[in-house]
Amino acid sequence: MKNSFILAVLMFLLFSIASSFAQGIFLEKGEAGFFADGGYSSLKNSHATSIGAGFALGGFFEFGFSSSTSKIKLSTYGSGDEIEVRSQTVALGVVLIKKKAQLEVNIGYTLSNASTDILLLGFEFGSEIKIHQKLSWYPIFSFAAGIPVGESSGSPVIALGFSLPFLVAKHVYFGPSFGLTEGNFNWGFTGGILISFNTAN
Repeated sequence: MKNSFILAVLMFLLFSIASSFAQGIFLEKGEAGFFADGGYSSLKNSHATSIGAGFALGGFFEFGFSSSTSKIKLSTYGSGDEIEVRSQTVALGVVLIKKKAQLEVNIGYTLSNASTDILLLGFEFGSEIKIHQKLSWYPIFSFAAGIPVGESSGSPVIALGFSLPFLVAKHVYFGPSFGLTEGNFNWGFTGGILISFNTAN
């Protein structure tokens, strides 16, 4: 059960980190912004919520912090109880390409009360689809690998994610998110607020 439980924790953390790396795509080169976001994920009769904040410089990098709470039903993994796992993640994203689409690589580190720290590596690819003057759609594909470290370390876990946020009036974004890892499907939603400004003179 221990390995399965660690896998469940890893899956939730991977989905959370994939959702938190979307803010920089809303900014053009020469723009900077502060953001606050939140999300919900559901998987195997368990669920997780996350909140975060950070800073992004359009076309270059973004830095963020997020806090997640996962409630995992251990009956799925060989026990009858539910456990709550709290975790905090610090992450950095660097933009490689920013033209019609954006390609970004990410690295993060997660601390949790589950005796498992996790090194997170991945990338995101997304693009803007203009719907209206004040409404844009951003399909974002993400790939993430979670590498457990510490006493309870195990094998790396790979996750694929797909989110579809809408940006309204350049300040509010929200939309559904989906993920797949180790044959398990995840669904949820993410949303947030972005305060942007132009850094050009």
